[in-house]
Amino acid sequence: MRRALLLCLLAAGCGRQAPVSNGAANEQQIARLATAAPVVVDTRAPARLQPLVTVDLAGAGMGTPACDFTHEGQMLLAVSEGDAIARMAGILHHFAHSSPAGPTGGFFEDRQVSISVGRVGAVTPGESRAGSWPGRLTATNRRAHAQVELEGIWRCGV
Repeated sequence: MRRALLLCLLAAGCGRQAPVSNGAANEQQIARLATAAPVVVDTRAPARLQPLVTVDLAGAGMGTPACDFTHEGQMLLAVSEGDAIARMAGILHHFAHSSPAGPTGGFFEDRQVSISVGRVGAVTPGESRAGSWPGRLTATNRRAHAQVELEGIWRCGV
């Protein structure tokens, strides 16, 4: 008898759903709605370059930059003899030249960010110092430990 009662109670408890009380939310619905959606963090955002506009160039005293890097038709880095500029996270950064900028590329940095640009492919002996070539840019935000690499066009003296 006890066994039969125990089996009936056990069977009644299995597969039971949480009750709905007159249209109000049940425990499962509350738990589902109370759980926040996971936040997706873009770990590369601190190193992602944003397009430069003519106002940026004018503000930096660059009418036409000596060299620039473009990606998908948008200028991301502009270089003059004494300055280099790029926009990251809405802030216009001015970079010091760590190596001279030229047809083969250049290296630019400030206290937080470094940018390295290099041509893709071989340099031909006697090649003109003016022109545009396929290039690769690497932007590194040392504080945020974020890095972005882009393929584009490196142009100098044009």
